[in-house]
Amino acid sequence: MDQEDSHAHLQARWDREQAFHDALAQHLDPEAMPASAPVRYDEAVLAAAHVAPGTRVLDLGCGQGDLTLALLQRGAEVTALDLSPGLIAVARRRTELYAGGRHAQFIVAPVECTGLSSSSFDVIVGRWILHHVDLQAAAAELSRLLAPRGRAVFLENSGANPILNVARDHFAGRFGIPRMGTKDERPLISDDWRMLETCFTSVRAEFPIVDFFELLNRQVFRYRFRSIRIICRELDRLLARSRLRKYSYRVLVIADK
Repeated sequence: MDQEDSHAHLQARWDREQAFHDALAQHLDPEAMPASAPVRYDEAVLAAAHVAPGTRVLDLGCGQGDLTLALLQRGAEVTALDLSPGLIAVARRRTELYAGGRHAQFIVAPVECTGLSSSSFDVIVGRWILHHVDLQAAAAELSRLLAPRGRAVFLENSGANPILNVARDHFAGRFGIPRMGTKDERPLISDDWRMLETCFTSVRAEFPIVDFFELLNRQVFRYRFRSIRIICRELDRLLARSRLRKYSYRVLVIADK
């Protein structure tokens, strides 16, 4: 694929992602979305990121601004970036209302081409963003943006579980089981990890949250039954204490420069 075709491919992808997430933003009311205690996914990212007051942080794919608010509460200097102008508007308004006078810089741009200055961040964080992007282009951009000895931390979807891969490929979108997300997204596979290792000094996977039966509850039972919710949660806790935790659908990606 030549450079012109590559750019056209990326632009088409950006257009699809922006349209999808702008549509989601239309259903959000920032006035009714105060800052709250970080959910377990955000806590996992924040714990690994080691954010201190004054840390220069890029919230990549900031969405509605949950991590942005949590980072501001920790005293970080935050730049929040998203491809969706609609979600950026929601995140910006939430910080105006609920960040206690702290301010972030908001940028509408794709991950693969942010337009931000090199080595301008100590930490880059994100939740469910890498599996939406052209990872090769994004990884090079993230490495460029990180200062020496900087760290990037992302909570992502993993493609390591063959059972979940079969369910995604053959059941999602059929038999009354919804297909969630956009057509371009996919869980991270072994080739993605090898590619990340070419851009960073070290890359590792951690599994602070194990979601396997949780997906069964979400996709099939739609959280309708309290007893099933409890059973699925306990089964995932058992998996988390075993060697099988590496087959969780959720994986924490920690990349150091």
